[in-house]
Amino acid sequence: MKYGTLVRIPESAELRAVCDEKFAAVAAMGLESCQLVYKPVSYKPEDADTIRESAKANGIEISAQFCGYRSGWYCWDNYYDYKNAGINVPAFREKRLEYLFSAIPFMKRLDVSDMVIHAGFIPNDPFESAYAEMLCSVRLIGTELKKNGMNLLFETGAESPVTLLRLICDSGLDNLFVNFDTANLIMYGYGNPVDAIYTFGKYIRNMHAKDGFPPTDPRKLGREATIGTGYVDFDKVFEQLHKCGYDRYVIIERELSGGNQNEEIEKAISYLKVITNKYYN
Repeated sequence: MKYGTLVRIPESAELRAVCDEKFAAVAAMGLESCQLVYKPVSYKPEDADTIRESAKANGIEISAQFCGYRSGWYCWDNYYDYKNAGINVPAFREKRLEYLFSAIPFMKRLDVSDMVIHAGFIPNDPFESAYAEMLCSVRLIGTELKKNGMNLLFETGAESPVTLLRLICDSGLDNLFVNFDTANLIMYGYGNPVDAIYTFGKYIRNMHAKDGFPPTDPRKLGREATIGTGYVDFDKVFEQLHKCGYDRYVIIERELSGGNQNEEIEKAISYLKVITNKYYN
């Protein structure tokens, strides 16, 4: 297993200095990898060079590029985002797909092969027109990534696990995988991470280690929790991951505010290593 965290790089006139600070902080925590979150107004090849060189200089492997969108808006809820989030939303679909397409040359220059996205809410009913529209969007971006030797990874949460598996299988593409978020499955109210690993199996290619609680308000997501204090059974999670042959990245995603973020990430890694050492040593 390679341990890491998300590294969010803002646009900056002093991009190299910002990158060096961010990647040095990751290295100081004893980590060796990350997922990059970089969402500029437009992707520039020279920025990819700067980020790649800084990561290499600090000994950090970029395991994937988490691509967001620059058009439209999100509520990050369990209600209005059915009509606002992802590449299935007619009002924003074209611009969001264009933005993802524009990230591909950047990623190639960055020497990163995996694009992670929030696809949006995927209908459970495969005969709904919205499902067909999502499938067509996924085929478009997935096919372009495949031409470039790259993969598309779906962040889990906003759908039942079998629905995401169906979308991957229906695409007919062999470069679609899962970015397995342990807490999102619980926080959206659609599944349990242990059961989901059994469903996703070989399609899990990267993961976010995060904890949380189920929703109690049907319009809101469940709340995030410090790793080890929520509803995620990490012992069962890593036992099941080991059974399905996963041995790649453990990426800490911490969106909680307050406290010393780096210290909290270090505590989370220490907590998880006690568990992973039971199954991976």
